[in-house]
Amino acid sequence: MNIRHFNIPITLFFWCFLASTALTQPIAPPASYKPAANGSIELANKNINIGGSVTSPYRYGNKMYFTATVPAKSGKGSVSRIFSSVGDAPAQLSAINPKEDQLHAAQATLSTSTNRIYYTIFRETSPGKVGQCEIWYRDNNFDGTWGKAEKLPPHINKPNTTNYQPCLGYDFQAKKEVLYFASNREGGKGGFDIWQCIMEPNGSFGNVENLPFNTAMDEVSPYFFTPQQILFFSANDAGGLGGFDIFQIEKKPTGEWGRRTSVPQVNSRFDDLYFSYHPPSQTSYFSSNRPNSLCKDSLNACEKFVVYSGNLGSNLILSILNLTDSTALYGCNIELEDASTGIIEKTIAKSESNTLHMPLYPGKKYRIIVSRQGFYPAFIELETAGASSFQAINQNVMLKPMR
Repeated sequence: MNIRHFNIPITLFFWCFLASTALTQPIAPPASYKPAANGSIELANKNINIGGSVTSPYRYGNKMYFTATVPAKSGKGSVSRIFSSVGDAPAQLSAINPKEDQLHAAQATLSTSTNRIYYTIFRETSPGKVGQCEIWYRDNNFDGTWGKAEKLPPHINKPNTTNYQPCLGYDFQAKKEVLYFASNREGGKGGFDIWQCIMEPNGSFGNVENLPFNTAMDEVSPYFFTPQQILFFSANDAGGLGGFDIFQIEKKPTGEWGRRTSVPQVNSRFDDLYFSYHPPSQTSYFSSNRPNSLCKDSLNACEKFVVYSGNLGSNLILSILNLTDSTALYGCNIELEDASTGIIEKTIAKSESNTLHMPLYPGKKYRIIVSRQGFYPAFIELETAGASSFQAINQNVMLKPMR
């Protein structure tokens, strides 16, 4: 199992991670770190970022569920608890939380029918000693309250393993609801993986399957966006900017998974986790320990996670090819210009790859200039009005040789 290094507080996510991973050295982000210039991303409201570490934002309608660390009732240490807030109203402690300080609760999410709430429970067996993380649920009563807590069966909550971060989605190909979760059980690719369990019409839980896009590193915090059949998750492999980065992958109509790609609008050199999306407002949410106005340290990872929100716009995937023979062209120069103001928003000199990812923000007109020595430059105009958030826009650029 791989070793993961942190210098961050022990929320329930990291309690569970500690159960099987040695955390010994701090992250060392570059001293020249500056926040990404993605103006549509900002700290979520103060009724969400209520103090302590705040993670796992999940919004349904006008109600936001999230997890925060708060002082234990005993006055010794802190506990992880599930909160909810409606609009701008103050956050309320959820009734599904356990009463004992030794039990931590986190990562609440609703079933696709919204008549069931799933969440993670972790027992602290003794101060500083980690127990098992397990997934539980409660059904909605007729009066709107949540019913009795039920633990998922042992083939999901496998003994002596960590099982947490539940997420529900509807699979168009299988025509069934699917439970996604993270686990470090045997049979995976290594570390923590994303697993799925198909829900049968009679309410039973099907077999647990390891998903094919997992790696030897860690894949965690799944979120499935049903309308576009896209699974979001975080991973700490070499394909990101550093720490945990947020990725997305599409479930194709054939039932196969596509290629995992980064979500550049939200990622940083720090830990970015728990992505979720609220379609009516086109707002994305995630948690991060990147430097922010609530954190005094402007260079290193913050001690506490906070929730961010924003409209991410689209993800431009630019592929640069030779017009003559369609071979890949490297060493190109790319300028991304705001067509309305003439301001150059992004510049890439002598690209190391012929495929580049660029975030495009909502409601804007862009001009892209691509050039390379020995080729005529190409000019492309794009408009993002009406484009859905995190939609991939694929654009081939064919450069014509001068000879």
